[in-house]
Amino acid sequence: MKVRTRSRLILAAMAFVFLIVLSFITQFIILDSFRTIEKQQMTANVERVLSNLNNQETSVAATCRDWAGRDDTYAFAGESGSPGASGTFNQPRLLGTLDIDYLLIYDTSGDMIFSQGALNADGIPEVVPAQLEEIISNSIIPPGMPTGVSGRHGVSFLNGEPVILAGYSIRGSNQSAPSRGTLVMVRALNSHRIGDMESVLQIPDFALVPASPVTGIDGYSDTDIQKMRKGEIISEPVNSSQMGGTAMITGIEDKPTFLMLQVFTDRTVYTDVQTSILIVAASIVLLSAVFIIAVQFLLQRFVLGPLSALDEDIKTIGESGDLSRRIPEKGDEEIISVTRALNQMLADLEEKRAELFAARSELAKRNLDLEEFNRKANLYLDIYLDVITYEILNAMMGLRGYAEYLKDTARENEKKFLKKIIDLAQKSSNVIRNIETISRIYKMQPGVVAINLEEIVKKEMAARQNVHITLEGCDRMVRANDMLGVVFDNLFSNSLKFGGSGVSINVSARDVGEGTLEISVADNGPGISDEMKPGVFDRFAKDTKTRSSYGLGLHIVKMLVEGYGGKVWAEDRIPGDSSSGVVIRFTLRLAE
Repeated sequence: MKVRTRSRLILAAMAFVFLIVLSFITQFIILDSFRTIEKQQMTANVERVLSNLNNQETSVAATCRDWAGRDDTYAFAGESGSPGASGTFNQPRLLGTLDIDYLLIYDTSGDMIFSQGALNADGIPEVVPAQLEEIISNSIIPPGMPTGVSGRHGVSFLNGEPVILAGYSIRGSNQSAPSRGTLVMVRALNSHRIGDMESVLQIPDFALVPASPVTGIDGYSDTDIQKMRKGEIISEPVNSSQMGGTAMITGIEDKPTFLMLQVFTDRTVYTDVQTSILIVAASIVLLSAVFIIAVQFLLQRFVLGPLSALDEDIKTIGESGDLSRRIPEKGDEEIISVTRALNQMLADLEEKRAELFAARSELAKRNLDLEEFNRKANLYLDIYLDVITYEILNAMMGLRGYAEYLKDTARENEKKFLKKIIDLAQKSSNVIRNIETISRIYKMQPGVVAINLEEIVKKEMAARQNVHITLEGCDRMVRANDMLGVVFDNLFSNSLKFGGSGVSINVSARDVGEGTLEISVADNGPGISDEMKPGVFDRFAKDTKTRSSYGLGLHIVKMLVEGYGGKVWAEDRIPGDSSSGVVIRFTLRLAE
């Protein structure tokens, strides 16, 4: 990778990491801090609404208590629960002045003896809802307590809107007097009053809705509901533009009833902060792009440009091979220092190349001299070897001929020594022939051709008519040359030498894959010991346990097989029994 590309990738990676860190800071630190502040503000808003509701509840209870303690109220309730004159209470306009929507009077038996509603917008008194009596009977005047629970007040839900109720015993100004019933006052928190509360509290929107403690509340978990029943306030964002806070109010009824107070405010600050963060982030991205471009330009101008020029000069020198060329020294100190070092290195290389050229010329001259000397030495050696082997072989043949001639006329004790002379002469002749074979192998031109394996084996079998040799699966074409017969000649001779004339030899071949043929030559002779098998193909290898000496025969086999690109090894004819014959295996490449 080029330095220019790497520098751009590094700058881009740094900008990417910077943006990720910036996003993390804005999302998890700044925005979370504002969310926490919003939750605190929402909790305070809910508490203000709850406080206002408590104040209104206290106000209704105080008004109800004052009216229950008036003598005209006591007189109206009458003795023994019989109502007196109703002129004092039959004033719906007065109820509106007191900010009371409904007024009800119950006798000591728990029966309603009077009810009055405030005037509506049309100037007509409101009709007291029948459901209101049910709420009162479940709260202020519960079953079994016809005189009611004096001082009880709270919130309930009536015809789709919340209401505040309060009830007090009617005793007049003399609180020790017997009760003549119960006075109940009701204030409905209609949309008009809730709007007034929103204006006074400066809260955009809130609502009181009924809640079921059995089926739960949509949007809230059981854990949140339990927290709200204990008095906690749940404040959470409704969406990206609105924050909501919820509290639970216990109803006035004896049975468990609850109202949910839900307060909603706009997330103006949060939205503004988000917008500001986006603007800042966009500005930072733009500045980062400008910074990267500026840094890249400066790097290109003062670092990457000189390095690229230096690289091009070095490539030109490398392609032309002109070590006499020098790189211009320009740029900052570091670039000049590198250029100067490279020029010095070029000068050193030029000097060394001149020395190398001179040494190479001298070496070439000496190689020519050595080749000529080697050619002459090989020529003399070949002549010497040919003369020596020819003379020794002729001498051995003459010695053997004279010994065989004398053997016919010699006495019995002399025949024994003559036979030894004949055997030694034959052995020496075999050694000379093996040396000639090795010399031929070294002189043999490299290369192989396709020849028929079975024809080569049968040719060697024909030279040994009195030996039991069998042939299996050898009708295959292999890559070798005319000296492949020497391999089988040496293997057959080796088996006869150590197994005697009664030895049985089997030649077989099998395909082992990848274009390779494995040939096996097995005999039932004395075998080869396990210790000797790895080195049996070395020159003049000896095995004192089974076979006295292997001479050069197996070594020649190895030389030829490896020259054909194969390998050779020895195994027991019967696995695990080294005394029951040997198998010489070797591989050749198939020509098919």
